[in-house]
Amino acid sequence: METNTAELIKNLRHNRAENGRVEVKAAAGGFPKSVLETVSAFANGDGGTILLGLTDPAEGLQPVEGFNAQAVHDASVEAIRSKITPRPPVDIQIEAADEQHRIVRIDVLPGDPTQKPYYIETHGMYNGSYQRVGEADIRLTKYEIDRLLENRSQPRYDEELVSEASFKDLSPTLVSAYVARLREEQPRVFAALSDREVLLQARILRIDSEGREVPTLGALLAMGSYPQAFFPQLMMSVVVLPGEELGEVTEDGRRFLDNHSCTGPIPSMLDEAMGVLVRNMRKTSTMEGLNSSGIGRVERYEYPLEAIRELLVNALMHRDYSPGARGSQVQVELYTNRLVVRSPGGIYGAVTIRDFGQPGVSSTRNSYLASILTDLPDPATGRLIAENRASGIPTVLRALKEAGLPAPQFADRLLYVQVTLMQPPQDVSSTEQKTTPEDKTQQATHSTGKDSADAVEPTGVDVSLDGLSERQAGIVRGLRAQGEAVSTAYIQEHWGRGASRTSITNDLRSLVEAKLIVPTAPPRSKNRKYRAA
Repeated sequence: METNTAELIKNLRHNRAENGRVEVKAAAGGFPKSVLETVSAFANGDGGTILLGLTDPAEGLQPVEGFNAQAVHDASVEAIRSKITPRPPVDIQIEAADEQHRIVRIDVLPGDPTQKPYYIETHGMYNGSYQRVGEADIRLTKYEIDRLLENRSQPRYDEELVSEASFKDLSPTLVSAYVARLREEQPRVFAALSDREVLLQARILRIDSEGREVPTLGALLAMGSYPQAFFPQLMMSVVVLPGEELGEVTEDGRRFLDNHSCTGPIPSMLDEAMGVLVRNMRKTSTMEGLNSSGIGRVERYEYPLEAIRELLVNALMHRDYSPGARGSQVQVELYTNRLVVRSPGGIYGAVTIRDFGQPGVSSTRNSYLASILTDLPDPATGRLIAENRASGIPTVLRALKEAGLPAPQFADRLLYVQVTLMQPPQDVSSTEQKTTPEDKTQQATHSTGKDSADAVEPTGVDVSLDGLSERQAGIVRGLRAQGEAVSTAYIQEHWGRGASRTSITNDLRSLVEAKLIVPTAPPRSKNRKYRAA
């Protein structure tokens, strides 16, 4: 959050637009009631700044004549303190816009995750809670509010009984491995019990209202033979794309180079997903070190397998399993320049993205499922599926650093958490790593969707994109493939390549002026979207 008001106004004038963190209102007639919606949105998100007493950025952000800064300041203090519940963390000050004019600045800090949602009391929680989406304040859905409320207590959806299932729906192999682990770790409790008694004691099986022994949702996901028979979408999808953006196709019209639905229990989903990624990732090899037979050939994939596995485990273990999210799967997308892992539900608890990777920082949405996975060995390797010791993200950070890759990019939304691993620009002149002929073919296939190692450059150049930046060209290609109008927030998420809201807004303005894209509403409209021209 910028602290210098003069610099903030200067930047807004330069960009001639607001952004996701700044809202400007003229407030010529006094305190605008819509400020309460913006305060709610900022407090429920990452915070932001509201400036009262200035014209729209598109009109030059000029001071409003006759603006009574003191009166609006006092009204702002009273309204925000009395009409928003719980009381949001705000700082309200009168600032100088220039030598002659004063404005009101409201800085809203991110709210306490255990207190969200912040809402307009007279509208009620489910009608008066907002979030910031681009430049607009959008009312939160019931699902999103319910997820925020979960931060106040421990969710128990993973402990729900699946009455349609029974002991027979659990994998004998996984059950045996799990029971053996419990007997080894806690012999005093489990050594003398039968397998079924161990499962009852560990609350893997529980007695339902009709007296039947049934597994819990968490147990079915961790050790079920085929959990998707009961919950078809609780799986993991992995797609390999031919370019850097959704919607790009190969010359023969394919949208995906690989498209796989990983099903079965969590250990099987992990193995399947890793297999899909391994066979599609570019691979390099180096000759380094000495072993018993001399110089060793070491193969490296474009992303460290250790980092990928940690992200997939986290996605499956910490995703939202509430009824409203059981129609959504964990999504993995492998582009030519990045790997994206997206899991349903936002970050749980008091942890924020800023805390990721810090020592001892952990917040477990599905504590019951996590406890099972920490005692469940992979039958093939003997390795435990998860640790749940706040070591996952630090492991990812370390593995990426050792591989010479950028730190991951995290995005937290109420609907999902997304992690992106990026590739640095490829140095084609480097001789430190040599690729085998087989690998060259794989690399070309991943990049263009062709089976020939010589087919690296696409044929047919779109001259209408000449002079655009790579990001701008990607936005145009994405909108053309999308076929329908989408919001600025959607464009930033899918084709923004990590750019700021301001940069995306500037890109869109340039593309509109170039008549490559068309807006669907005036600049100030909350319904403004963009489509290809």
